[in-house]
Amino acid sequence: MDIVKESIDDTNAVIKVKITPTDYKPAVDKSIKDYQKKAVIPGFRPGLVPVSVITKRFGKSILADEVNNILSDSLSKYIKDNQLRVVGEPLPKATNIELEFEKEFEFAFEVGLVPDFQVPLSNTQKFSLYTVNIDEKFVDEYIDEMRLRFGNLTHPESAGDGDILIGDFNELDANGEILAGGIFKSSAINLKRFPAGKSKDKFIGVKEGDKLTLTMDEVTKDTAEVAAMLDIPKEKAADLKSKFQVSVKHVHHIIPAEVNQEWWDKIYGPGKVNNVEDFRARVNQELISVFGPQAERKMQNEMVEYLMQNTTINMPKDFLKKWINMKQAQPMDDAQLNIEFEVYSQSLKWRLIEDKIFKDNNMSVTQQEVVDYTHALVKGYMGQNAPEEQVHDMAHRVLKDEKEVNRIYERLYDMKLLELLKKTYTVENKEVPREEFEKLMEGVR
Repeated sequence: MDIVKESIDDTNAVIKVKITPTDYKPAVDKSIKDYQKKAVIPGFRPGLVPVSVITKRFGKSILADEVNNILSDSLSKYIKDNQLRVVGEPLPKATNIELEFEKEFEFAFEVGLVPDFQVPLSNTQKFSLYTVNIDEKFVDEYIDEMRLRFGNLTHPESAGDGDILIGDFNELDANGEILAGGIFKSSAINLKRFPAGKSKDKFIGVKEGDKLTLTMDEVTKDTAEVAAMLDIPKEKAADLKSKFQVSVKHVHHIIPAEVNQEWWDKIYGPGKVNNVEDFRARVNQELISVFGPQAERKMQNEMVEYLMQNTTINMPKDFLKKWINMKQAQPMDDAQLNIEFEVYSQSLKWRLIEDKIFKDNNMSVTQQEVVDYTHALVKGYMGQNAPEEQVHDMAHRVLKDEKEVNRIYERLYDMKLLELLKKTYTVENKEVPREEFEKLMEGVR
C-alpha cells in the first residue's frame, strides 16, 4: 500500500491511497470462506458451496467491502500517524474505478486542514471575578427568606400584607373580555415582595374565588419576573401592556420558622450550629457559595469570548461548506449554507482552541477521574451519611449511561480548562453590592 499527501495550500490537500492485491487479498479470501460457511444456495448443501460459486455470486461485493474497510483504516492511521489536524471528513474524489480481482486501485480524497495557530494565554490579560458584598442587612434578608422557606403554610380566609395569592392569569382584550388565544397561566402574587411605590390595597382582603383586574406593572416592575410568571419570552414581557383577570384560587400565609436550636438542628444536623453567631457565619458562607458559581461562569464566559475573538485560525472554508452540504438530505441554497457554515465554524473553532490548550499543557480527563467525580455527585445527592454500598450501586448505574458519562467528561474538561485559565490569566477579585452583582449576572447561565 502506498499513501501520499499532495498539498494544495495551507488548508487543503489531497490524500492518494494506492491498494494492491497483496493488501486486500487476505481479507477477501477470509470473507469468501465466511460466506461459504453460511451461504444457502439451491443445489448445494449448507457449508459446502464451492468457493468458485461464492466468488462468482458475491465476489465483487466482498471485494468492495474489504477495499472500503482498508481505505477507512489506512486513512485514519495515516492522519493519526502524521498528526494532521483534519476538519470535517475526507471527501472521496469522483473516480471511475472498476473493481476487479488482482488489480491495483488508486483512490483520492480531499481533506480540509487547519494549520498550527497560537492561543493567547498570558498573565497580562486581566479578568474580573465578582463577589457580593455580604453585609449584615443581606444576611438578615436571607435569614428571613429561610424562615419563610421552612415555615408553616396556612390558608387564611382573606389575604393580608405579606401573603401569597395563587390564581389563574387570563389576558383581556380591549373590551375587558378574556382574549381568545391570549396569555393564560396559573401563577402567584407575593405581597411581601412588592414593587416600591405600588399600593397593595386592592389585594388586601382578597378571598378565594375573587376576581381581580390588573396590569402586570401593578405586581412587579421586573421584566424577567413578568416573563417567569406568565411563561413568556422577555421580549414579549417588556412590551406587554394588556390587562389581566386574575381568578384567585388560594390564599397562602406562611408563619416563619422560629430561630432556635431545634430549627438549626433540623437544617444543619444536630450540634452543627449552636448559637446565633455560628448561624450567621454559616449563612454568610452559604451566600458566598450561592453567588460564587454564577460569578465564575460569567468570568469563564468572558475568557471564552476573549479566546474566540483573539485566536486566529485559518480554516478551509470552501471545503467545509462542501462537506456540510454533502451531509444534508437535500442540497442547501447559498443563504442556508452560509448560515450553517457560520454556526458550525464557530463551534469548530472553540473545539480546536480547547484541544490545543489541552494538548499544549498535557491535560486530559482520565476514566478514574470520571468514576471519582460520579461517586462524589451521587454522595452529594444521597447525603454524606448514605451507605457506601448504595452510593456505589447508584454510581455504577450512572456510569452505564453513555450520555451521562459524556456529560461528566465534558464537565470535567470545563472544570480543568477553567482552572488552567484562572492560573494563566490575571484574575482580579471585585466585591460589589448585591444589586450591582445581579445586574452584572443578567443572562449568565
